[in-house]
Amino acid sequence: MNQDMLKKLTYAASISGSEKEVANILKKEYQKYSDEIIYDNLGSIFAVKYAKKENAKKVMVCAHLDEVGLLVSKIHDNGFLSFIKIGTINDSALAFQKVEVVTEKNRYLGVIVLDEGSYAKGSLDTMRVDIGCMSKEEVEDLGIHVGDQIVFASDTKERFNHTVVGKAFESRIGCLMGLELLESIQNIDLDFDLYVGASVLKEVGMRGATTATNRIVPDFGIVLDVDHAHDLQGGSEHNGRLHKGVLLRYYDKGMMPNRTLLQDFELICKEQEIPYQYYYSMGQNDGAWIHKLCCGCPTLNIGICARNLYTANAVISITDYDAAKEALVHTIQSVDESKIQRWKENNR
Repeated sequence: MNQDMLKKLTYAASISGSEKEVANILKKEYQKYSDEIIYDNLGSIFAVKYAKKENAKKVMVCAHLDEVGLLVSKIHDNGFLSFIKIGTINDSALAFQKVEVVTEKNRYLGVIVLDEGSYAKGSLDTMRVDIGCMSKEEVEDLGIHVGDQIVFASDTKERFNHTVVGKAFESRIGCLMGLELLESIQNIDLDFDLYVGASVLKEVGMRGATTATNRIVPDFGIVLDVDHAHDLQGGSEHNGRLHKGVLLRYYDKGMMPNRTLLQDFELICKEQEIPYQYYYSMGQNDGAWIHKLCCGCPTLNIGICARNLYTANAVISITDYDAAKEALVHTIQSVDESKIQRWKENNR
């Protein structure tokens, strides 16, 4: 895991609808490993590595650019800021957190504050962002406006026992994995055109996944994502545990997986001795749209789990990340036209 790049990606302020900062970081890196960089009309970005043959199949590897966050909804006369949530954030994850208000030119450190009498309630309507200003005019003089984004102010740091703590892991982890995939295969000729990138607006309804899929029209899709760990009680039966490997995601609310593809993925993990764990999710990700647009395409989830997802301090395992990246690289190297066709014919 390139932790310096992960820190760069997670520090970037890019909530849904404001993903350009992360996209520009990726663009600079993609240029090292790709034949072309393409966009959809919403801002999703993909590096393209072309096969050395005409009419090659298309493989789409998709993370997403955006993170959950907040938007300034009102500037009060006393200098405090009200806000709305963008994406899935529990109110309890917001109280007393350090945040940054992001303008076109600057980032201003703030703290989410509550009156003492509101502690028990702890709901959004009792919270304000305090950036140190004493009046509405002071706030406006800083260039802060209604609609500006607010992100968690949280550093990404490695701890002992091969874990990393930080914000926006869902799915800057996927963005990093896509970059490291391109680096790993840069000198390998593939049997297909490879599109590696990230969609916009996932956290507000997987909108970029739809436009990016229509732009690429893939024959096979892979979604790189992070989902919830459920291992606080420590039991081996729990769904999603740190340090137990890549997730073999056999169900989520948005996509019933292609069984033949899932079996082939499990076989790769077994043959390469890559640790993996069975996983199901009651949520969904970009695969919900990638697998069913156009004429549809077989789609695979490759990801890891995290504690405290959608907070300022999510926790991931480096060993899980390494397992997922290794599984991704071996999967891409194993793909050819005959396999794609077999996956397409899975339910015929």
